[in-house]
Amino acid sequence: MKTLFLAIIVLIVAVNPLFPQKAGAKSVFGVNAGLSVPYDEFAQTTFKYDAGFASLGPNIEAEFLHYGKFFGFSSGIGYASIFFKEKDYLAEYDRVLNGYGSNAVTAGNYQVLKFLVGFTLKLPEIKRTEVMLLFHLGYALSIHPNLVVTNTELGEINSITRQADGAPVSNAGLKINYWLNQRCGLTLKGGFNYTRPGFYDETGPGGSFFLPMHYSNANIGLVLKLNAEEK
Repeated sequence: MKTLFLAIIVLIVAVNPLFPQKAGAKSVFGVNAGLSVPYDEFAQTTFKYDAGFASLGPNIEAEFLHYGKFFGFSSGIGYASIFFKEKDYLAEYDRVLNGYGSNAVTAGNYQVLKFLVGFTLKLPEIKRTEVMLLFHLGYALSIHPNLVVTNTELGEINSITRQADGAPVSNAGLKINYWLNQRCGLTLKGGFNYTRPGFYDETGPGGSFFLPMHYSNANIGLVLKLNAEEK
């Protein structure tokens, strides 16, 4: 990921003198919402050290972008609430205990609050449509849900309290704006997120553990041009 961002910076520096941006850069505020979809370890549903048992969940984002014809800068804040797959977690305990007693699982949702800043690479606007790539780094505050597993013969066999941890976050995505007029437009946005917070499991074999949280977003929303000329 560090290599990717270094390559992006080099590309931006190289493009700048070749394609000088004209006056009239846009300052844009946007709000969008949609679904977060976990993948890789975060979505695994078998007992492994870094399995997250994460499901779909809603998310909302707000962003500010300032860009010219080819590139610019962007920042944003986003919140995601990602469901925990209780049934799959229960099925794993049923498998491991092989019918010994009856198991029950209760769990809340994962939550992620992220703050991002980065670069925007874009194509020139064509027929009111802009296509751009976003590359961000930042900070994420992640919350592990309260998780309790009980067995009728053994009692409480696993328990993780609701807790939060902050960690760096990376984000890369595609954004398409369609301008309805000089000031307002619609936006489609998709992106991939990664952060790796640490949590404590007092009943686990290792105590503390890191949880790789990979998840993608698919959102739709509105954009507002802050420096639009009145006509």
